[in-house]
Amino acid sequence: MSKTEIPRLCGGTFFTQLLLSRKPTVTQRQRTKGETDVFHNEDVLFALLRIVYPESIKPTGTSFETYTTNFKKCDGSIGEDLKFNNDNVKAAFESRVKDSYSTVLNEMADFCDAYIDLRDTPKEHVNLVKRLIELIRDDKTIDSHLFVVQKSGAAKLKDELLAITDVHLPAFLLSVLSFIVTNRNDNSVGKATIGVWHNIPNAKTRYNGIDGSSIEQDIAITYDKFEKESSAKQDEPYADCEFAEEIHVDTSSITPLYQQNNYNPNITVNGGVNTFNGFILNSNKEE
Repeated sequence: MSKTEIPRLCGGTFFTQLLLSRKPTVTQRQRTKGETDVFHNEDVLFALLRIVYPESIKPTGTSFETYTTNFKKCDGSIGEDLKFNNDNVKAAFESRVKDSYSTVLNEMADFCDAYIDLRDTPKEHVNLVKRLIELIRDDKTIDSHLFVVQKSGAAKLKDELLAITDVHLPAFLLSVLSFIVTNRNDNSVGKATIGVWHNIPNAKTRYNGIDGSSIEQDIAITYDKFEKESSAKQDEPYADCEFAEEIHVDTSSITPLYQQNNYNPNITVNGGVNTFNGFILNSNKEE
């Protein structure tokens, strides 16, 4: 086994890092009392899959739970959807990211809000970004690929990731997911990496892989969504129009043409010329 095979960024190794920073839904004390998590690993994976393939249908029974376990281990059957080898699905996903970026990014923002621990105190979302940077840095098979780090679409090469100080989490995770869908449809390439991360006899934890500690700078994390377009123009179609300044005229000194009970208009017709109180209304005379 060559050194270039470890570590490898793929669906399973990415998913493992997401789970390390997943949102806690019950405390350890609650678990000892028999309470269970509101969501499970298979819920996280299916939510991620729906970003890639919105029409995906979750299998009934326990099959998707098995797929989730195997996907995380990078070994065994994972079902067709998780292989990311359907050219039509991949093309549709790439098209959505290109043509409807704000929509797809908002879906990833919803994913982060639902499943990632975004609290400031443990900083698990920061640790997630740092671990993924380490994974990308150490994967020797990644060369010139650009990873998006900002909501605006600004991207960095792997070497440039080592110095970043601010990251938009949904944009970065979406970029990593896009890399996996388009470049890592063989999930088994991460099997050796998963084995190293969990090969820890007599350890207190089941994971002993990358921890983000080599990325020493502070990284500010944002995770806001794109706002929907304002409906003001639809609700107020003239909201953006500029009208002339309103003119107020004092009419108190003007004598009305029509005076009640003594109105006697003087209309005459003379040689095809119609006059009203001395004013020419129209002329039928030929010039």
